[in-house]
Amino acid sequence: MSSRTVTTHAEAIRLDLPDLVQVLIDNLGPSTVAALSGAGSRSLPKKWVEGTKPSQDKVDRLRLGYRVWKTLDDAEGKNIASAWMLGANPRLGEVTPVTCIRELRAVEVLGAAEAFVNDVAA
Repeated sequence: MSSRTVTTHAEAIRLDLPDLVQVLIDNLGPSTVAALSGAGSRSLPKKWVEGTKPSQDKVDRLRLGYRVWKTLDDAEGKNIASAWMLGANPRLGEVTPVTCIRELRAVEVLGAAEAFVNDVAA
């Protein structure tokens, strides 16, 4: 496990949830945040920023989504991070990382993100 992984995990836990959701909205958009969290509506993430508390499974997905996004953003920048999150991924059976986050496939999606930023061949 890289020190980046540990640092990103700690940051995802320490960040207040409304702040974490706002970062995701600012960088991925409300539709993507809703999709990765399993929310039924793209308006829900904004409500979470305003203080409405999502269910624990959504909180888990949001924190995982932040970890994945932050890993990519720190290494590759916003545009590459966004494209990677939304694109079909061969390391994930050609499903999107957003789908893996929604399904809480943490080990797989975090491993795929680390492999991408470290240029590890499939």
